[in-house]
Amino acid sequence: MRNLLLFVFIFSIAFINAQNQTKDSLRTDSLIIRSYPVIIVDSPNAFYTMEQFNQDYLSGYRYFSIESMKKFGSKHTRLIQLFSSLVTIPLTHEEGHRSILTSQSIGAISRPIINSKGAAYVMGVSDSTLITLRQNDLPTYIRLHTAGLESDYMMLRKMDDLIIFGQESKNLLEIEYLFRQLSLLSYYGLSPFPKLNPKLAEEDNELNRDIVGHDVYGTVKNLFRPNETFYRYTDYDDLTTGERKFVTRTAVRSLLNIASPVFFKPLNIIQKENLKLSIGTGYTMAPFGDFIDMNFWMQINKKYNFKLYLREYENRDTWFLGGGIGLVDYKIIPNVQTSITGHFWNQPENFDFNTSKGQLGGAGEIFFKYNLIRMNSGNSMSVDLGLNYKTKGFLPEEVVMDKHLGVRLGVTFNIAHKMMIIK
Repeated sequence: MRNLLLFVFIFSIAFINAQNQTKDSLRTDSLIIRSYPVIIVDSPNAFYTMEQFNQDYLSGYRYFSIESMKKFGSKHTRLIQLFSSLVTIPLTHEEGHRSILTSQSIGAISRPIINSKGAAYVMGVSDSTLITLRQNDLPTYIRLHTAGLESDYMMLRKMDDLIIFGQESKNLLEIEYLFRQLSLLSYYGLSPFPKLNPKLAEEDNELNRDIVGHDVYGTVKNLFRPNETFYRYTDYDDLTTGERKFVTRTAVRSLLNIASPVFFKPLNIIQKENLKLSIGTGYTMAPFGDFIDMNFWMQINKKYNFKLYLREYENRDTWFLGGGIGLVDYKIIPNVQTSITGHFWNQPENFDFNTSKGQLGGAGEIFFKYNLIRMNSGNSMSVDLGLNYKTKGFLPEEVVMDKHLGVRLGVTFNIAHKMMIIK
């Protein structure tokens, strides 16, 4: 909480600084408003949740990238973004792993800097703690392995929303977007080629070991053989023929992530003044297998932003259907915006990898933003309150897989940038 309040404080200083700069240092009279939401409290709030960390990181990245463009120009900012991606992409990936442990009241340390072995770690967890989690809650233990890739996947979807709905420029986010796509594709795509992956030996001190090792290999081994003698670092050579086929399945399906309307204009099917429609596909793993998304973005009259998706889950051999729809940032009255989202799913019963029985479930969230502070420059700040409820089930970025009622509290800084470069 202390770190998050510091983050909000820094944003507040930057917010005031932007207010002071608008008269002197900007070159054009065109005002472009950018919104930077910051989640202060999320449920369960023992520490950052996956949604909270991803959202706050993305807001910070966007704001400081724009400030960098003002000060250093577009070319130098892109160079900064290129180098920073070496640190920031492992950061959010490892925080995805860490957030699952924290949701189970298990302390851990994230070390997102790539080490001499070519890997970043979440560490500080004993073998006995992980063994107990595997015995008592296998789906959550498996999700420890998939959560980093899940976080990467959801970061891409957040950037899709911002760009397609015109809330951020592609120019500002394309370096981040491209590197995250490459990171996700390479993790899955290189998995069937063990010589291209770092081979890890478990450290003598168990507290210095990464919690899961190779995400894909560890996931697949524990899906097929949950009662195998415990060890953390699974190599490709440890996998059976059937397990290696599943690894190949993840590599092939991960290519669906390439079909993004951000980079392929034909996927922006309708681009008219009063109606825009874009489609895309996506893929990542789940605690019981994996899933494929077909995503739709629709904007009507530049006022109604709809996000829809159809999702096909698969465990070992059985497909299950899900989907969702959301209304994004709809202005009810001048000072109040809302976002409303609903999800439904049929998932493997008890998250079982082998079952053909499904279990119905769903989730809903309503989010309000109330503009509390307005300034003559166009800057403003809103107070944000969200309520969400879900039944038992897996929902990407939601760390709790049991039935859950949660509250989300934050602020949004709406800053007027006078910069032609971000149009």
